[in-house]
Amino acid sequence: MSQPAVHVAALVVSGNDFLMLRQQKNWALPATAVRYGETLAEAVVRALGEQVGVAEAICGPFIGWSESIDTDTSQSHTLSMYFRAVLLDSTTQPASQTAEVRWIPSWDAAELGLADGLAEFLGEHGLIETLI
Repeated sequence: MSQPAVHVAALVVSGNDFLMLRQQKNWALPATAVRYGETLAEAVVRALGEQVGVAEAICGPFIGWSESIDTDTSQSHTLSMYFRAVLLDSTTQPASQTAEVRWIPSWDAAELGLADGLAEFLGEHGLIETLI
């Protein structure tokens, strides 16, 4: 059995919109696994560069964390840490060659097919309204 993986996710907000990308059928925040020797902030900025083509961004404050343990199929254990992030050039239009990237209004986010656990995380932290 392998050790738990540490991932970071970047929440970029512009007005009431979240920067999200569609991975297969689900919408998600830009996220990546943290590499050995890399700080969490460096990983957040790298995720934005690699996944949504944003070259200039900074990692902001820590929002919270979530944990997933999948013992049924892959026996994976992941700790995801969420951070606010800021684009330094507000005129930059994020884009990706491998995924659809869009600004999603916060009031629409709960209605989309979000990555596992994302709606709950955003709702628990008061970022979207969800029905319980």
